[in-house]
Amino acid sequence: MYESQRSGDEGGAEWDKADLEYVTICLACGGEQFADRHEDLEDLLGGLPGRWGFLACSVCGSLHLNPRPTPAAIGRAYPTDYVTHGSGGNANSRDNGSSWVWRLANGYLNARFGATRHPATRIGRWLVPMVWPLRQQLDYFFRHLPAKPGRVLDVGCGNGAFLLRARSAGWVVQGIEPDPLAAMGARQEGLDVANCAIEAFAPAAPFDQITLSHVFEHLHAPDEALRRMHPWLRPGGTLWMSLPNPSGLGHLVFGRNWFSLDPPRHLFLPPPRQVVAMLRAAGYQDVRLMRRGRGARSSILPSVEYARRRSRGFTCGGALIASVIDVLGSWFPALSEEIVVIAKRRK
Repeated sequence: MYESQRSGDEGGAEWDKADLEYVTICLACGGEQFADRHEDLEDLLGGLPGRWGFLACSVCGSLHLNPRPTPAAIGRAYPTDYVTHGSGGNANSRDNGSSWVWRLANGYLNARFGATRHPATRIGRWLVPMVWPLRQQLDYFFRHLPAKPGRVLDVGCGNGAFLLRARSAGWVVQGIEPDPLAAMGARQEGLDVANCAIEAFAPAAPFDQITLSHVFEHLHAPDEALRRMHPWLRPGGTLWMSLPNPSGLGHLVFGRNWFSLDPPRHLFLPPPRQVVAMLRAAGYQDVRLMRRGRGARSSILPSVEYARRRSRGFTCGGALIASVIDVLGSWFPALSEEIVVIAKRRK
């Protein structure tokens, strides 16, 4: 079935047998027993040819795309209009506004992270913490950086939007981005970005913070990446990661129509407890799941659209579901749309 895949509607380019590899061992726990999940999925985001499915580890529940594009072929999974190919400067500018909500938010961000955002009102530093889903969303926006700036590395930095945000708060920033189009866009913003994979990167000095925002699920060898990045941190430095949560309510409600499955780009989706276990196995300590706050709409609303496209007549209150997930996820991290986790290198 998977040796040579072609889009039945458009007759696009094939995924030859040499372009695909098969999962035999769980990347999270080492288990060797799997159950089929979400078979015969098409790529609704990028429109690429092929049919895809996931395996669920019978031990820990981690989802693995199977078969999946090889490291040599994975570049074909990212269309030229992929989200990280846009301007990082424009993306950074869009993440602001002039409304009274933005003025309060910017006042909080300036006080909490040392940002220099405007327009801003100082009262935000006191009012925003009272609205905990908003505060958690803004903490996520700056990836829980400490107030005292240092050196930060963004792995899979895309077009560099977060690096621009961190630089404006006084951080010395650097990025890694394997996609040449995204890396070129980030460099055009004056950012120091290495166009390479994690395996080829060698830092000149240790970092105080390393961040990976929706990168972990794209990696062919995520366990090896965690071990490789550990010595890049200074003693006591922090690793921050976010990734889709296959144990969350969004996946429970939408199943095969869950936007964050995103085949063939998302290769590996472990549940929160396995992310924590992988970090500890790689030598990190003080591993903590963080509360995400607001943000579920970005995956829930597309999930509603996917369900409508695959099942005619489907109707669902996506905005309401997203709000419920945001509230529950603000209390219980394991129910959120995203896993947000921080871990430290031992001092």
